[in-house]
Amino acid sequence: MEKQAVKDLMYGSLNELMQNRRYYSRSSVGPEYSRWTEEGQVVLNQFMSDIIKLIYIAEQNDLDSRSKELVLKELKS
Repeated sequence: MEKQAVKDLMYGSLNELMQNRRYYSRSSVGPEYSRWTEEGQVVLNQFMSDIIKLIYIAEQNDLDSRSKELVLKELKS
């Protein structure tokens, strides 16, 4: 998975979780008065654990791609 896809997934997922009153209590006063519910904190923690794995994989894939490009560039020289 590419970095941008992970970013889009993370933003979209967090936004969806925030729309669910079961997970996020949104205050009409402002964001400083909004909060994650207890269940939302559990879900958010699990989500972040899962997304961190995807970030790690995306970083490794990016590093592998750059390494291969450098090797091919050197071989062509």
